[in-house]
Formats: sequence, C-alpha cells, structure tokens
Amino acid sequence: DDRKWPGNETFFCNGQCVTGPNYWGIVGTAFLILVPVAIFVALVAFPLFEELGRGPGAAVLLAVSFALPCVSMASLFCSGCMDPGIIPRHPPPANTEHIARTRNVEVNGHMVLVRYNETCNFYQPPRAHHCSVLNDCIERFDHYCPWVGTTIGKRNYRFYLVFVFSSSLLCIFTFACSACLVKARADQPDVGVMEAMRKEPAAMFMMAYVFIGFWFVGGLSGFHIYLLSKNQTTYENIRYSYDSAYSNPYNKGCLRNWAEVFCVPIPPSQIKFKGNVL
Repeated sequence: DDRKWPGNETFFCNGQCVTGPNYWGIVGTAFLILVPVAIFVALVAFPLFEELGRGPGAAVLLAVSFALPCVSMASLFCSGCMDPGIIPRHPPPANTEHIARTRNVEVNGHMVLVRYNETCNFYQPPRAHHCSVLNDCIERFDHYCPWVGTTIGKRNYRFYLVFVFSSSLLCIFTFACSACLVKARADQPDVGVMEAMRKEPAAMFMMAYVFIGFWFVGGLSGFHIYLLSKNQTTYENIRYSYDSAYSNPYNKGCLRNWAEVFCVPIPPSQIKFKGNVL
C-alpha cells in the first residue's frame, strides 16, 4: 500500500535509487571529478601517450587514465544512491511510561549501552544511530557525507571507501602523469623548465588541482584506513574513547576487520522502497 515516507530521503526511479535530501551534493562532486578528468585525458594523457611512442607502457597509462575515473564515479554513485542501512520504524507503543530510556546488551563479551529511540520506537541496535539529516536510524552509522549526498552506513560503507581510495589514487596518478609530461617537454633541445611549464598549462593546472584535492581525499583515506584497522566508525571515533579500561568490543584484529567490510555479502535492504513510497 502507498504511504508517505516518514524520513527525509529522496527517491528516484520508483524507489530503486535512494539518496538524501541534499542529493545535489553528489552531482557537484561528480562535476568536480569529471571536468578535470576530461581536461587531463585530452590535454595530458593523450599527449603523454604520443610522447611515450604508443608502446605497451603508454597503452597501460591510457587505460588507467580511463579506468580510475570510472571506478571513482561508479563507487560514488553506488554509495550515494542506495539504502545505507535504514532500520524500519516500529508502530508506537500504547504506553511508553514503562520503557527504560537505556539498557545494556552484550556484544562479544562486552556490555554495550543502547538507547530507546522515541522517533523510531525501538531500542537502537549496537552501532546504529539516528541520522538527523535523513531522520532515520542507520545500521552501523558512520557519518553523513554532504559530498556523497547521503549517510554512510552498513550497506554503502564499502562503496564509500572505494570512492575515497580510488579518488586518492587518481590524484596521485594525475599528478605523476602531468609532471612526466612537463619533464618530457623540458628534456627537449633548447627547452628549459620554465618554457616547458608554459607549453603545458593543462598539466600545470592539473598538478595544482590534484595537489589541493589530495589533502582532502588523501587525509580521508588515511583516517579510514585507521578506522578500518580498529573496526571503528567515524561516529564512534568522535564520541567514544577506547582504552585499556573500556576496549573496543568490535575489534577482531586488523585483517578480520578489513574482511568484515570487503569480504562479506552486502546485507539486503530491510525496506522495500519500490512503489511503496510517496
């Protein structure tokens, strides 16, 4: 039956695409990637391909120039256009006076405090959090990302990481190729470094652009590598302080922590959005 959706999500394609209320963020992020990529491929990658003599190495360079942006864009839209792990709301109870605001549950031999959510009418599972932007409880809540336009949770965290990591690699690759093209021009007879830089303004622009961009995505990559290795979410890292007296109940060791994100099937959505929202 059709009913009005209680959260702030935006739906496209009859509920097949689920994103946040500020979905233009993902469009802006795509623009910030695609326009520089087009400049790089046309004015840096192809000239460098010619400079390297169209050999096997040059062909690999050209293939990577297309592959990395494709991976980055695909993971961006996968993370931003899917259910991040929304937990369905329960019907309101007849009497809430007897319901405790908090209770303890055991997780891997540790006692974890969970809270009763009066908006969704249930005790939030461990690691779940009510996102104020989406106005829904998200399983394994990490954070709300305005660049992706939605919340990062259990179901889309993997794709978000691929987006951040691939964007960092794209910055490094673009900077290296641009620098190589400038060097190739500088190695020509009677051409100095300054003259080579003037001859390749696109390469110089791309070096400056990705240098600035890498401070953002590179820093995010390092931060999430740390979080992955410790099996922490961004929210937990900010809110909780794990030490010898209160250890992280979710930490299974570095390799198993990574495997928990990348080597397990994505759980199915708990809500059937298609044709069921207005």
